[in-house]
Amino acid sequence: MSIAIRAVPSPQLVGSSPAPQRKAAVALIACFLGLVVSIPAFASEQERLSKGEILVKIRPVKGMDIPAATVRAVVEAPVEKVWAIINLCSRYTKTMMRVKKSKELSRKGNVVHCDVLVDMPWPIDDLRAITRAVHTIRPGAFYKREWKLVKGDYKRNTGSWTLTPFAKDKKRTMVVYKAHAVPNISVPKWLQRAAAKRTFPNLIKHLRKQVKP
Repeated sequence: MSIAIRAVPSPQLVGSSPAPQRKAAVALIACFLGLVVSIPAFASEQERLSKGEILVKIRPVKGMDIPAATVRAVVEAPVEKVWAIINLCSRYTKTMMRVKKSKELSRKGNVVHCDVLVDMPWPIDDLRAITRAVHTIRPGAFYKREWKLVKGDYKRNTGSWTLTPFAKDKKRTMVVYKAHAVPNISVPKWLQRAAAKRTFPNLIKHLRKQVKP
């Protein structure tokens, strides 16, 4: 469908040449159309999340072979209950997927150091990382664990968990998981694709199972 746009002189543009008038009119219409398009897109994403869909976004990182991932999903539990799982890296062998060993090395204020060994599929060796995480908490409203690599079997290992009430519903949690893990070894493309298609969604599914009544 085509739309014909005709610039109409307005009091604000009196004395201006036709070209600026047309540009102003087109800019106003483009702005309006942009708002109209953005609202349904946002509503659609909220609806997908509300229905339980797990949204995974992969983006390339300059200079790195492995992309970064952002996973968004809703968990049917209050933020405090979900945070109780994210908060304790010492229990990650039970609460996270493919974690073979996990230990909390120290906790001073809101800074937590953890030692985690991830069980990798054959023929890749298991990967160890000692990380420094910062926990930011606003009770009942916002919980975040953001970590960076201190040392281990990675070139880069950064990420975060962010928890907030979903659509102001305190019985449901909006979970945003971000991760960019680049091992010191080469990772086959098939394994990278598997992470995007299965590992990240399964991580959320595993989290959901743990908070069920």
